Amino acid sequence: MAMSDDRGGRGGDPTSELRHRTANIFQLLGALARMRSQRAGNPEAARQLLWVADAIGSLGALERHRTGGGVDLGGYLNEMTPVWRRRHGAHAAQIEVLAGQVIVPDSMASTLALIAQELIGNALAHGYPNGGPGRIEVGLGPRPDGRTELVVADDGVGFDPAAPANADRFGLWIVRSLATQVRGEFDLATQGGVTARLTFAGLPN
Repeated sequence: MAMSDDRGGRGGDPTSELRHRTANIFQLLGALARMRSQRAGNPEAARQLLWVADAIGSLGALERHRTGGGVDLGGYLNEMTPVWRRRHGAHAAQIEVLAGQVIVPDSMASTLALIAQELIGNALAHGYPNGGPGRIEVGLGPRPDGRTELVVADDGVGFDPAAPANADRFGLWIVRSLATQVRGEFDLATQGGVTARLTFAGLPN
């Protein structure tokens, strides 16, 4: 006889149960947004709803990496990498995550998770427009000055940030806006592919 999943039963861990319920709520909201995108009559509206669905799904995954001292952003990146790649199809570039356990404060975790999703999504969507082979490196770790660095580097086609067609890229606008919320410094190198670098304060000792 199958045993029931009694996470919320007597003697269970209330914190784990809360994380589980929160992750389920995020999953449901993401599914609803994705369903609405399929019924949207306007292609741009459908695209925006898919973006919202993906963002909600990513935030739900983040709940599984909360610890007593913050959130393991490195664990989140390693979990989400195959998900991000599947979203962009069988011919998407390979993604390599170079990150161990990196704990960030709860107050910053959601913002950093969305920044990572946007940077990796941009690399997959724009770095390889013809679906050719490629490689994206995602690095996360401490700097000598005590701050933490998130780097997303691709070997794709790159772009000219001064060109009118690229000056107001929505994804990069979102990243720059989110970077200010964590008091981070964001810079972009666009020669020989694109390297995006966010530097932010880590978890205080």
